[in-house]
Amino acid sequence: MKRTIARLLKGFILVTVAVSLLVGCQNASGNSAGKKPGANVESDYVEGKELLCLVDTQEEAEAIAKQYGITLVEFSYGVATFHTDDNPNDVIAMGIKLGYPELSLNGTVHAY
Repeated sequence: MKRTIARLLKGFILVTVAVSLLVGCQNASGNSAGKKPGANVESDYVEGKELLCLVDTQEEAEAIAKQYGITLVEFSYGVATFHTDDNPNDVIAMGIKLGYPELSLNGTVHAY
């Protein structure tokens, strides 16, 4: 009897943790009520350091900045941070279209 209760309790805890992780990840990615998945919200990135790219060297980061026509703000520990005056999402889309090294949005995540 005690083993059955312990198993049920373990199962309940595992399911609860799994559901919490799924819901938390969904909200952290910006899919909350009233928002379409994949919707771009311009205010959700860090001003002045809008774009990121993982690179091995500062020279590689400088080459990527030149390729995109954006400004290298910082290179540290393999992460290059860039600034653009254009819409960051448009810059990312352009890079994908032209086959440039992939940039990502330096976004902010808001807790519930």
